[in-house]
Amino acid sequence: MSRRRTVAIACLAAGALGVAGCGADTERHTTPTAGQPAPAPATSTVAPAPQAAAPPRFRGPLAFNVRHRTQLRSSPGGRVVATITTKTEFKSPRILAVAGRRPGWVLVRTSVRKHHVGWLPLKSGHLFSEPRSLVIDLSARTLTVFHRGRPAGRYRVAIGTDATPTPRGKFAITDRLRVRPGTDYGCCILALTAHQPKIAQGWGGGDRVAIHATPHVSAIGEKVSHGCIRATNAALHRLMRQMRLGAPVTIHA
Repeated sequence: MSRRRTVAIACLAAGALGVAGCGADTERHTTPTAGQPAPAPATSTVAPAPQAAAPPRFRGPLAFNVRHRTQLRSSPGGRVVATITTKTEFKSPRILAVAGRRPGWVLVRTSVRKHHVGWLPLKSGHLFSEPRSLVIDLSARTLTVFHRGRPAGRYRVAIGTDATPTPRGKFAITDRLRVRPGTDYGCCILALTAHQPKIAQGWGGGDRVAIHATPHVSAIGEKVSHGCIRATNAALHRLMRQMRLGAPVTIHA
């Protein structure tokens, strides 16, 4: 999050981009009479029953596209902790990173406060594979793109200050947003499920964490933000083309 309050992430809804599921035949047996040969078995002319379609096989990581309004639960069939709609607050399709699966249920990463993961019924949407993921190394101050598990690009980034550090953990991309020119957010924003628990005094821009561009390129590689990850406009333009909603994001020291 930028130190200036000219544009808060929560106010960027208008810039959201649309993006980015036997009954076997029984042969009658007869007993032959003495001196008669046993009849040859009859040849069945009934076509075999069609085989059930195999369930689709996915290559991880996975994402879940919520197609019906549903309830987020603390466990499969457990306590309801939130209602999940088909659109985000920025009007993007609700596509969530998958953290686990059970028969009929899927564990997803969300931006719900105090419930960063929760269970949804599998029938409320559909699964698909995510080809790319992001890893942010706070010590090296780099953002690396992985495609099918292999490094496919690396960018130098700015991170949060010691007082407002970038949160660590496993998150996901929720929205891809373009920003009007002339703001501290550069060209565009990749909003994350992460929240900043250490809000700076006087900051009114909300607590959602994002990866965003910046016109202040001298800040790249420094600890200067309220928790967001900053990169150049060129890097964000490329990430906007590459990354899908629901792509997993890991932030570590």
